[in-house]
Amino acid sequence: MSSEYPSGMAASGPRILLCDDSPVERMALAHYLRRYGYDVDEAGDGESAINHLKNRQIDAILLDLQMPDVDGFDVLTYLQGHRRSLPVILLSGMPLDQIQQKIHDLPERELPPLFLKPVDLDQLIQVLELHLSGQLPSLEPPESTEATS
Repeated sequence: MSSEYPSGMAASGPRILLCDDSPVERMALAHYLRRYGYDVDEAGDGESAINHLKNRQIDAILLDLQMPDVDGFDVLTYLQGHRRSLPVILLSGMPLDQIQQKIHDLPERELPPLFLKPVDLDQLIQVLELHLSGQLPSLEPPESTEATS
């Protein structure tokens, strides 16, 4: 098993799964995230992302919606059933009307934060930090706050 880090270099920050089918975009974004101290795992398609989610502990996922075969919506469906509390940030070059149409096929229709490509990297880091600190909602519904008297 090969390491993505040169020997002796340890990851120091939260572990992020970056799932994007574009190797160029994935490499550029992973490099940017690593410069900010994140430990980045990469998946080139939705099937790899789901396998990764089943076998590794991660702190958040950056997820491209438009990929061949198993796309980001399929991964979202998996997350809604298995990893509801995992912070998710969506990335897409897909037109908004197509995203809205595909949302209706999801078990839960509420989308996590969405960044349209090209991604504003500074804003992405800000939203990621808010998500990791628990200041943004996850896919998990809030606890019921019914008053008892």
